Amino acid sequence: MAAATKTHRTLEFRRKPLTVPFCNLERLFDSLERRNLDGVVVSTSYNVFYLSGFHGIAHKSDEPRPYAVILSRHSPEHPILIIADYYVGSLTTQPTWINDVRSFRGVMLPLDLAGKPDDIDRFVPNKAKDAPWLPELRSNFHENIGDACRHALGDLGLTNSRIAFDELRFGHQLGVDGVDIVDGYDPLMYARSVKTSQEIGLLQRATRLNQMAIERTVSAWNRGMSWRELNQTYHQNAVGLGGFVRDPGAMVWGHPRGGDAAITLQTGLEDFEVETGLHILFDCHGTLDSYCWDGGKTWVVDSEPNIQARQIARATEEVAGDLLNAMRPGIKVSELQARGRSVFRKAGVPDADSAIIFFHGLGLSHMDLEQVSSEGIPNADWALEEGMVVPLHVLYPGDENNRMWIEEVAHVTTDGATPFFSWGLNPLIG
Repeated sequence: MAAATKTHRTLEFRRKPLTVPFCNLERLFDSLERRNLDGVVVSTSYNVFYLSGFHGIAHKSDEPRPYAVILSRHSPEHPILIIADYYVGSLTTQPTWINDVRSFRGVMLPLDLAGKPDDIDRFVPNKAKDAPWLPELRSNFHENIGDACRHALGDLGLTNSRIAFDELRFGHQLGVDGVDIVDGYDPLMYARSVKTSQEIGLLQRATRLNQMAIERTVSAWNRGMSWRELNQTYHQNAVGLGGFVRDPGAMVWGHPRGGDAAITLQTGLEDFEVETGLHILFDCHGTLDSYCWDGGKTWVVDSEPNIQARQIARATEEVAGDLLNAMRPGIKVSELQARGRSVFRKAGVPDADSAIIFFHGLGLSHMDLEQVSSEGIPNADWALEEGMVVPLHVLYPGDENNRMWIEEVAHVTTDGATPFFSWGLNPLIG
């Protein structure tokens, strides 16, 4: 019976082709207009995935770019996707909404033989013969990504334009005379900060996986288990359910002991026994369908909070509940922090000023927020907008038996923030 339940739960997170487009195109084009930009060229993996649905396997972030998406604000109906030849077959499994797909010679085609016009057909599966993008692909096969991008910019009338590149180095490498190269980080993040309904669903799904992995990890604890063993157990649970975690680890907080109340992050090198009564702060990172999960809460190992910690736990729960209700469009981060600290003070906890309350965007990264607005103003004290997904973090520092933490992932609406975790705001005990 246990094995059947595990299989059922694993299938819940089985990957399927995504509905495309799932990006906020309307907000992207608004972003380009606000900044007087004629178009955008993205070549980093997350932005290519965001704008096209294409996410290539086996590519690392510091390798030469094997793909790009080009959009013109003046021809929004004609985006162009450019991919290395060896990625063509991927589009038959994960479709793209872009009909103009172009390609170029990658590292697989031989250098010792003369190139042929039909070389691209080596990479076209039989089931792609009716794909709407196949004619453009065959007629636009280039020697390298630079040639493909320059040709696409010409077709879109962007050779004498102001263009945002999400990687400035790539823009300068193209060397197109007449193109004013602008940093595209903030225009893309402005679009990504407000989620579409498809993205909300992806983030809810990722959060469910994280909660399930945490609960399984707590259930697997036994006396004598080490911190590294606990981390490995979480990793195995997350991956077993269908998610992905990154080296050096998915659990973020460090856990100083011996009465030390310092706020630290773990390095993956620490180790100690996870003893009864210890407060473990679950803040777990990973991805499902390339969208991030985040968050967790305090677990009191095989026990319940002591008298002082119970007061802190109640206060932390009150703060989180009040802030979720207050997280509405227009409110600023500083206002939320002041409000949360006021609740801590009313709860009577010692040194409310020591509490840490912070927020960030969540989506394809843990900072789906523009850093500088279209008016050139730093966006440190940013205001919430309807449709954002924002993790709420509340940390009351303390020693290993009193520190208290909760991170709730929530969808910002006009009625307050809707939490994605289903387990409430109190700590895990036992």
